Amino acid sequence: MGAVFGTTEQLIGFAKIFLGTLLVAGLCFAVRHFRGGLALPGSQRFDRTVLLLGLWCFAGMVIDAWAHKNGTVEDSFFTPWHAVWYSGFAAFSSYITFALWRLHEGGLPRSVADIKEFLGGMPAGYRVGVLGMIVFAVSGFGDMLWHTFFGIEGGTDILLSPTHLGLAAGLALTLMTPVMAAWNDPDSGRSGLGSQIFVLFGIGAALSVITLFTSFAHHQTMSYWDLCAIVSGCQAGSAGLETGVSAILLQSLILSGAVLFFIKRWKPVFGSFTVMLGVNGVAIAAFAPSELREAWQHLIAPLLGGFIIDLAHSRWGHHIRLFAFSVPALHTIVWMLVVTAAVGFQITVVGGDIIMSPLGWSIHATVGAVFLAGCMGLLVSILTDPPRLPESMAD
Repeated sequence: MGAVFGTTEQLIGFAKIFLGTLLVAGLCFAVRHFRGGLALPGSQRFDRTVLLLGLWCFAGMVIDAWAHKNGTVEDSFFTPWHAVWYSGFAAFSSYITFALWRLHEGGLPRSVADIKEFLGGMPAGYRVGVLGMIVFAVSGFGDMLWHTFFGIEGGTDILLSPTHLGLAAGLALTLMTPVMAAWNDPDSGRSGLGSQIFVLFGIGAALSVITLFTSFAHHQTMSYWDLCAIVSGCQAGSAGLETGVSAILLQSLILSGAVLFFIKRWKPVFGSFTVMLGVNGVAIAAFAPSELREAWQHLIAPLLGGFIIDLAHSRWGHHIRLFAFSVPALHTIVWMLVVTAAVGFQITVVGGDIIMSPLGWSIHATVGAVFLAGCMGLLVSILTDPPRLPESMAD
C-alpha cells in the first residue's frame, strides 16, 4: 500500500502541482467573478474559457500517457503527471458546473429532488458533460483504491484496467461538452473555421482518448517492427501483416465515425479536418514509441491526412458514400507515404509476389488494406446516412 501512495516527497510534489495550479485558476476565476462576472454558457467568452480548460485537461492526459509509454512513471498513484491531469479535470468540471448553477434559479441542493431539478434544467447538451464528470470522478477515486489493493498496472494492462476505462469514458464525455452544447445551438459553426474550433477540439480530444486506449491496435502508435513483414531486420513476418491490417481497419472505423459525426451536424470549411486530426495528432505523437525530440515526426501523418481529407471534402463532399470511402482510404495512403519517406522505398519480388515499401507487404496486401480501410468508412456512412425508406414506410 505504501508503494501505491508513494513516498512523502511524491505526495508533497503531487499536492504542490495539484493544489497550486487549482489555486491559481481559482484566483483568476474569483477576480473575473467579482469584476464582471463569470461568463455564462452560450457566450464566446465562456467557450474560450472552456477551450483553455479543456486544453489543460487534454495536456494532462497526453503527458501522463507519454510518461507511461516511456517508463518514467513511479510505482505510485500520486505522480506529477496525474497531478496535472486531475487538476485540469477539476478546473474544467468545476467551471462548467458553477456556470450551470448560476443559470439555475434554486439555491444549493439539499435533496435528491433538488439535484434532479438542477440536472433537468440544464441547457441542452450539457447533460453529457456532467455525466462524464461524475463518471470520471468516481473512476478516479476507484482508481486509487484499485492501485491500493491490486497494484500498479504495466504494459497493455494499463489500457484495460476497469477504472482506467472508466476514466477514459468520463474524460471523453466531459471533453465532448462544448460539442454537444454546440450541437443544440442552431447558429454554431456558421461563421467559418473560427466558429468551429471549439467543436473540432472537443471531437479531436475525445478521439484522442480513444486513440490512447486502443494504442495497442493503432498502426500510428505501434512500432514499425510490429507491423512489417519481409524487410531486413523484421521479425514479425505474416503476424506483422495481420496485426497491421487489423489495426488499420479498427482505426478506420473510429476515424470515419468522428468525421461523419461532424459533417452530420456541421458544414465543414477548408481546414476543419486538419484541425480535428491535428489535435489527435498531438496525442498520437505522445503515444508513439520514440524519443521526445522525435515525437514531432509522428504528427506529420495526421496533419497531412487531415489536409487531404479537407481536399477530398471540397471535391466529393456532396457524394457522401464516395467521401466516406475516401476518408480512411486516403488517410491510410498518407500514413504509408510518410512511413516510406522515413524508411525509404524498396520493391522486390519474393516467391513470385511483388513486395513493396513501406512495410514489406505484398502489393496485394498493401492495396487491399487501403481498399478495406475505405470500406470501413463506407459502412459507417450507411449508419450515419442510411438509404431512404420507401414512401409507403415513411410513416
